Amino acid sequence: MPKSTFYNLSEDKKQKIEKAIKEEFSKHSASKVSISNIIEKAGIPRGSFYQYFEDKDDALKYIINKFIEVENEEIRKLLIKNEGNIFQTSLDIYEYILEKNSAQKERNLCKNIIEELKNENTNMFEKFKAKDKFKIREENLINIENIRLENEDDLKYILKILSTVIRTEIINVMREKKTKGEARKDLLKQIEILKRGMEKQ
Repeated sequence: MPKSTFYNLSEDKKQKIEKAIKEEFSKHSASKVSISNIIEKAGIPRGSFYQYFEDKDDALKYIINKFIEVENEEIRKLLIKNEGNIFQTSLDIYEYILEKNSAQKERNLCKNIIEELKNENTNMFEKFKAKDKFKIREENLINIENIRLENEDDLKYILKILSTVIRTEIINVMREKKTKGEARKDLLKQIEILKRGMEKQ
């Protein structure tokens, strides 16, 4: 995460640096992002960059975490709207991410962030836990009434699988391997298969 010196900057300067990182990350995958390009766009010396961030990965993690914060807030809203139904929420978050990132620059940044998250095998539902079962901490918004679970780990695996299929189909659209409609149809098919194996009869 950024050092305290970054947070002590004026809002304008922070936004300028953040914009430069986003712009570079929208053009290149994480491994190809260039610090030289970031400092040139931000108009700061190289030494200043290292006063604000440990390294390139630290700067990218900051941008990725901001993306996750927005994603988490939307998932929270959707879980409440869908009364904890993770399958409907999975379809809705797919629609939300694609709609919110429809502009080319936003789309490229989103694609690179999601590819990083997919590579790290992170769970997009990690913050959200089951209602009143297994005494799980955090926001208990997921309705597991109709899902077959033997223990807390079962839910974690289900959510990880859902995260993977959602992110895969979003990346397929952003790489133009599928249309939004085709990817949604495939996502729906995968969710239906998961539901058949998970839902109580």
